[in-house]
Amino acid sequence: MELYFTCPVTLKVFASENYSLEEGHSVVEVPGHGRELKGQVVLTQPCPLCGTIHRYEVEDIICPFTGDTNEE
Repeated sequence: MELYFTCPVTLKVFASENYSLEEGHSVVEVPGHGRELKGQVVLTQPCPLCGTIHRYEVEDIICPFTGDTNEE
């Protein structure tokens, strides 16, 4: 599944299937919201816009269904 990321160098959005969830992630209970994934996602191939590997907090990834970040 493609996820959408913002390149921190170019500030442009790109889609990628080349990512992985880092060790140490967890699912936490959030009052009023159910459960949320906490952790980091790292690109497994260089960014198509700037050529470097980026790491993102889960809440900074853009939702592929709504186009919004996961932050409230």
